[in-house]
Amino acid sequence: MAACGGSKENAPATESSETKTDSSVGPQTQPENELADFKFHMAIANIPSPFEVIDMLPKSGLGFEKSLVNSTDNLSKYQTGTKRGLNYGVYVVDLIYLSSNEQYADVKNFFVAARELAQKLDAGDSFNRIAGSRVEQNIDNKDSINRVMDAVYAETDNYLRSNERLLSATQILTGSWIESQYITLNLLKNAEKNAANEILFQKVYEQNVHAESLVKLLSEFEKEKDFKSVIAEVKELAMLYKEIKSADIDKALIEKIATKLGSIRSKIVS
Repeated sequence: MAACGGSKENAPATESSETKTDSSVGPQTQPENELADFKFHMAIANIPSPFEVIDMLPKSGLGFEKSLVNSTDNLSKYQTGTKRGLNYGVYVVDLIYLSSNEQYADVKNFFVAARELAQKLDAGDSFNRIAGSRVEQNIDNKDSINRVMDAVYAETDNYLRSNERLLSATQILTGSWIESQYITLNLLKNAEKNAANEILFQKVYEQNVHAESLVKLLSEFEKEKDFKSVIAEVKELAMLYKEIKSADIDKALIEKIATKLGSIRSKIVS
């Protein structure tokens, strides 16, 4: 996972973020920002793949809730670079969630939605080069689908960073992290801790460090008009994660964090 801690490949030391306004539908670039590039590499070194936790959910005995994924009917709403980047991250996580729970009837629609957003982010060639027809050919094999989408996600990230698109790469990282936490916390808030799911409580506890890494990265993009409200809420979310002192998380705090995640996620998917 290049965007979420799995890849250590070298990327360019500079990034350009948007000479156009963030409401532009074209590729997002910014003036050269070596500090943002450094913070991005620090973030991906410290934030584990969101797929890691999503794949654990069914193995931990938590039931599947389709209402937690972002409907592909919303795809047409995403007409800005910010919305496309954030929701590309959302849809890829949702696809893995569906696949991990063997919801194969819905996997193809989410794959098509993710591919369309990749194309509109100017990363369609990278997406297709890795995925090709492999998802459709393995539509009922969750391990194959998850491996392919892991590779697609990494390749998209590599493409964006190597083409001076750090803002888009950061938005994808943000969308995927928020969605993975949104799904996880909403499932855990009604679950009693037991031997099967205790690893998930531990993973949530670890997010206090990961949230801090993400906030440091996002601070470099606070002037991005369409992104700033999400950034402000992620900062507030990170303060809630700081309240977690151990893997024995109080249920009221889980509910509180889940509510905040819902607020941020609503801004992303609407």
